[in-house]
Order: sequence, then structure tokens, then C-alpha cells
Amino acid sequence: MKIDNVIIVNDFNYVQGGASKVAIDTARILKNNGLQVYFFSAVNNPEEEIEGIHYITTNQNEVLKEKNRFKGIINGIYNFKVRKEFKKLLNQLDRKTTVIHVHGWTKALSSSIFDISFKMKYKLVLTLHDYFTACPNGGYFNYEENEICYLKPLSWKCIRCNCDSRNYIFKIYRVIRQFVQNKIVKLNKQLKNVITISKFSENILKSTLYQDTKITKIYNPIDIGKKEKTIKSYENKYYLYVGRLSKEKGVDLFCKAITELGEKGIVVGDGDERENLEKQYSNIEFVGWKDKEEVKAYMKKARALIFPSRWYEGAPLTPLEAMAIGLPCIVSNVCAASEFIHDGIDGFVFKNTEDLKHKIKYLNDDNALKKIGQNAYDFYWKNSFDEKVYAKNIIDFYNRI
Repeated sequence: MKIDNVIIVNDFNYVQGGASKVAIDTARILKNNGLQVYFFSAVNNPEEEIEGIHYITTNQNEVLKEKNRFKGIINGIYNFKVRKEFKKLLNQLDRKTTVIHVHGWTKALSSSIFDISFKMKYKLVLTLHDYFTACPNGGYFNYEENEICYLKPLSWKCIRCNCDSRNYIFKIYRVIRQFVQNKIVKLNKQLKNVITISKFSENILKSTLYQDTKITKIYNPIDIGKKEKTIKSYENKYYLYVGRLSKEKGVDLFCKAITELGEKGIVVGDGDERENLEKQYSNIEFVGWKDKEEVKAYMKKARALIFPSRWYEGAPLTPLEAMAIGLPCIVSNVCAASEFIHDGIDGFVFKNTEDLKHKIKYLNDDNALKKIGQNAYDFYWKNSFDEKVYAKNIIDFYNRI
């Protein structure tokens, strides 16, 4: 029996981050391939709705933006309205020909979405965009120490550790949410099918899943458009950072290395660290958030993209988008972007600031840069990351489960 209906589940029905973008892209791709697509969210923006997709929303706020803090806390731990409305939707569909595909749930929906799905015995798949199935703050990252956390999630050491990006009270909220998710809803135990978006993240998470959980790796879709000629990055002058300006993203490493080498650097993005970085690094040009085409324009004029993430980033798309136009990338060794880089051949993987500086220096050689840019371009186009491949893989996966 083939799947007719797919319910895409995500906290937001608009692009709020990487997981939201993939959820929306997946809904659009499935609709274009003839499936009935339902998009269930808590936070809704009607202007972002795609024609031909059925939208169902609880019209609630993100937990952090709920004016009534107590209400926000309760909804974050277990959202009863979400459970009620999702049950209504499931009662209208045939469980034999329907798959529920969850992308994001921790910012508004809560684990109640899984609870009712399991109880009504629907086929459900979760794409592991982050680490919230295991780690309370979703990143295996200690924001106070600005480093990767190796504590066992929900152990006493974990509970006592003030690792949150906000404060310890918020950490306790996340611990309670995680307890409900994993001990009461029993998410990890009841998950039968998960999608990992990189081998890197799979290696980290597979030990936290039960042995009978089936793991399938499907790379996120990348909408590059038509194939273009490789850019002449060796004729360009500046190094580029694209992303959120936050500690875990390592943007300060980019600024430090570029400044100490006396190179020209441009930062595309915004975030909590922007004001401090602008004061500290007056030589770096901060241009704020830009849309997709504007980012691509910056990439085409860059010498290389530097992706200095400090945390276990699951499958960042920006380096692959850069490689698609022949822009060399220098990425950190603690994120999944390193999975796509063959060090010294089509890009570089660095371990620390000094190593990053060494690899930037190497790319000052125009001939070396030209060769690596061409290799990066060839790697991307010899491998399949486009939407057609994703559509085939995801639909085959639904029918298989």
C-alpha cells in the first residue's frame, strides 16, 4: 500500500531556522510530487502558506514569546491544545496511508505531538535536525564555558551544570521538559523510524536510540537552481562568514583569525554577538541578514567561506551551497560540514584558531585556491544534493515504512 497523505509537523510554518526551512521545502516538494500534504504548526504566518498545502495551526506563540510565562512553560513541557487539535486531524485521515513527519517540536509544539501519534498508532518519522531527543539544550554544548559538553544527558552532573545560553532556571525548565519527553512520553523508546541528515550527527545520536529504531540517512534538499560555471575565487579579496552571530557558531574565531592575519573579512548575519564583535573588530564589515540571492552574491565575490562552528552542527547547508559555485570552504572539525570536505583537496578542516590561520594563509596562493575551488565544484556536482534526489529518497522511505 502506498502513502497518500503526509503530515509535516514543525513549530513554525515559516522559515525560522534550518529545520523549518527543510520542513517547508519538504512540504512543497511532496505537494509537487502529487501527495496530499498537511502542515501542522503552533506558530502561524498566513502570508507564508503555499497554495495546495492544507495548513492546520493552533495559533499559539513560541514558548519564549508567550506573555504569560507560566502558560509558556506549561505549553513547552506538554502542550494540551496541540494534542487536542492534532488528534482532530488524525481522526480525519487513514492511518494505513498516512505518514507523520516531524521536524521541530521543542519551541512551541512539545512532545504532546508524539504522545497522541503513538497512542493512535500512526506511522511517524522524525528527522534529527538537532540533539533534543537526547540533550536538554539540544546541542551538547555548554554555553557558559563556550565548549562542547560531554556529560551524560539527564545525569546528576548534567542537571547540576549551568550550561544554558540564558540562565540556570531555564536549564531546569529544559530538564523537566526532557524528563516528560523521554520518561513519560517515552519518545526515544517508541520511535521506530528516524532520519539522520549526516553520518556525523548519526554517530552522536545512535547510542541514545533504542536498538529496534531504524536509522536512515537522507541529506537535506538544497535548492541551488541551475548549474553555473565555477567562480574565479582566486580573483577575489575578502573572506566570508555566513550565519547566526552567536558564540556556538564561532563567528569570533573568524573575526580573530582574519584580523590577526590582516585580511579583509565580511560577516553576513545577525545575532546576540553582533554589537560586541563590531566594537572589537572595526576592520570587519558586518552587513546583517541578507536574503538567499544576496548571500549568493556575497559568495561569488569571496575568496573563501569560513564556517567556524564550535558545536555539533548537524548538517549545515551553507558550505555545500558555496561548493556548488566553486567557492572553497574552511570548516571546523566539530561540525557535520567536515563530512563533505576532503581536507587539502576540495577545502580545509581546522582544529583551532592557529590551524585556521594556517589554512587561510595557504589560500593566499592563487594557484592553490583555483585548484581547490575547482575540486569543490566537481565534488558538489558529482554528488546528488538536489531536490529531485531528495523527493525520490523521501517518498521511497515513506512507502518502505
